[in-house]
Amino acid sequence: MRVLAVLMQNYIGGPQIRAVSVARGLLDRGVETVICAPASDENPLEGYAKLNGLEFESIFMPGLREFKGIREVFINIIWILSIPLTIIHGAMIIRRREIDIVHVNGVLNFQAAISAWVCRKKVVWHLMSSLYPPLIIRFMMPIVRRIADEIIVIAEGLAEYYMAAGDEYTIIYEPVDLEVFRGDRLGRDEEESLRSSLGLDPEDTVGVCVANINPVKGYEYLLRAAARAVDAVPGFRLLIVGDVPASQKEYFRELLELRKSLEIEDNVIFLGRRDDVAGILAVSDFFVLSSIAEGTPISILEAMAMGKPIIATDVGAIDEQVIHGRNGFLVPPASWEELGDRIIEIVINEDLRDSMSRESLKLVERFSLERCLDEHLRVYKS
Repeated sequence: MRVLAVLMQNYIGGPQIRAVSVARGLLDRGVETVICAPASDENPLEGYAKLNGLEFESIFMPGLREFKGIREVFINIIWILSIPLTIIHGAMIIRRREIDIVHVNGVLNFQAAISAWVCRKKVVWHLMSSLYPPLIIRFMMPIVRRIADEIIVIAEGLAEYYMAAGDEYTIIYEPVDLEVFRGDRLGRDEEESLRSSLGLDPEDTVGVCVANINPVKGYEYLLRAAARAVDAVPGFRLLIVGDVPASQKEYFRELLELRKSLEIEDNVIFLGRRDDVAGILAVSDFFVLSSIAEGTPISILEAMAMGKPIIATDVGAIDEQVIHGRNGFLVPPASWEELGDRIIEIVINEDLRDSMSRESLKLVERFSLERCLDEHLRVYKS
């Protein structure tokens, strides 16, 4: 069985990590997956896929942009005009690669789905995020229902967001590899060495956020929350791990200016993209995420698997990962004051961190990679 897993972005984020992890895990079960993403000058996903022993294919798929000015108008006109070419290119890839199933990721990933429909191949459509306005959902879901042979939704909460009464779908939670992300990953000497290399003092209490630099992650609110925490507990440090996509360089510059104006440059450290996320989590005391829209972030699951308390915004289906008051705290999106207060509470209360750490380790079991692999194989074979 050969699967084409089509993603709408070629950076490495949650959907990309999930697609690669599942594809790698299914190799031993007789499923060969080709990872497919838009062609561009910078394509970290290609290297990531090949590093994991997978084939990769670039597809001509210009991106849709948020309207901010005349430049975005022209880019979106190009996107509209490119749709037939993307569909044709997708069909060519499907035939050349002898694909049996096309697994499209994202509600707007309709070109790849149409390519599969034209080629009379099975379509698995994976719905993930709460990012899109209701108008987009109302427009796209009839297309999804018409073309998809199987619809996957990543959480019960998001099923309500996407689906109508009577719709058939499968819930498959995003996975975490519990063999890779485990609390005993680093020895004491390794932890001390890594902390030192990151400029952390032994007495610092360290929070970490793992998310690519993007406005949807609400980083401006996180920086203001961090400043509130620094004023209350000077020993607090925040590590931010995440790539800066080419389209977000201006937003990143704005974040650096905000960090400077808040006078927290010594307390908030942008680390960029890292290949040692498990190690960074190991030397941190808790995880924080300030998104204004989400699905069920894999980064939260990775932190839970490492036994970390979680502070996150109550968006998407995060409440199916984080049980408020049990393994972490949920706060309203964009409420940087409350986010800052919860950070302070976690920083000053070591006993609370310890109890929430134990609960994270219990709750993460339902999100294991093995369970996710079983569910994908069942969908592919149905």
